[in-house]
Amino acid sequence: MCIDASSNFCNRLSRPAVFSYYGLLSGGTYMPADLKLDDKSVPKPKLIFESCGSRERPDGINESVKALTGAGLNAVGYVSPNTGHEFLTWRRSLKELAPLLFK
Repeated sequence: MCIDASSNFCNRLSRPAVFSYYGLLSGGTYMPADLKLDDKSVPKPKLIFESCGSRERPDGINESVKALTGAGLNAVGYVSPNTGHEFLTWRRSLKELAPLLFK
């Protein structure tokens, strides 16, 4: 797990054959255009999980998840109630993400 969201975002996009589960726990988002969905040689992620605190930018998470699922991807969003960019948000997000990794 990478704490730095921008590194996480860039590393996943530059090495899609290595990472099949994408998680952004700090309000970052992916959009279908970021994922090279038209390139059949690039494997599609098994799961994209995005989360943030309710005091961050939950609309961005909701819009991203809607776009990703509309593009046929397995995308899940979680908004931690009454939190911002803080440890409690990340802890709750990980609690939501962990079971999805072992389905």
